Amino acid sequence: MKNSLKKIQLLILLFPILIFSQAEIKLNLATVPVLVPNIGVEIKTGDKTSIQLDVLTSFWDSFKGKPLHISQTIIEHRWYNNKLNFFIAPHIGYGMFTLQKPQWPVIYDHYSDISTYNLDDDSYQSGRIAFYGITTGYKKKINDRWSLEFFIGAGLTQSNYRGYDNIDGVITQVTPIRRDFDASGEVALYRGGIMLNYQIFNKK
Repeated sequence: MKNSLKKIQLLILLFPILIFSQAEIKLNLATVPVLVPNIGVEIKTGDKTSIQLDVLTSFWDSFKGKPLHISQTIIEHRWYNNKLNFFIAPHIGYGMFTLQKPQWPVIYDHYSDISTYNLDDDSYQSGRIAFYGITTGYKKKINDRWSLEFFIGAGLTQSNYRGYDNIDGVITQVTPIRRDFDASGEVALYRGGIMLNYQIFNKK
């Protein structure tokens, strides 16, 4: 929770700098209904290039009595086509999670180890994750200031975590004590949505 607030505060502190740039601020409309804000800043660096930083986080530690907390910070370098609507962007990122690791976003798992996911209703995992991937999308201008952006991103994820069981309110670590963390790596789909963009200062 504290780390998530610090990331958002950093973006707020950057606001005075951004108003003197060709910058857009963004809100992911797809994550708003589930109360997981995803906000970002895109700064133009050339005629067809830009850099974007965005942060996603949940403001709770559990949902329906089960652990659920996620945070994700992604930075990417974008290349646009001639019409400045389609783009592709390599990215790197970092996140933290406490949840039951889902299997559905996994595109390829080299080890195919089902125990990595531990789908028991009372199990969950807590740890850190790194992202190395590609984002692609399409930006549709509404007017000089506003636009909508449809995007999706996937790539390699590398996780270090501990596994836990919660049985009758008693939490037991299932990761062997002799190991600091369990680890896994998958190719997965881990970002996407519809960004509502506002251009702060249109530098001619």
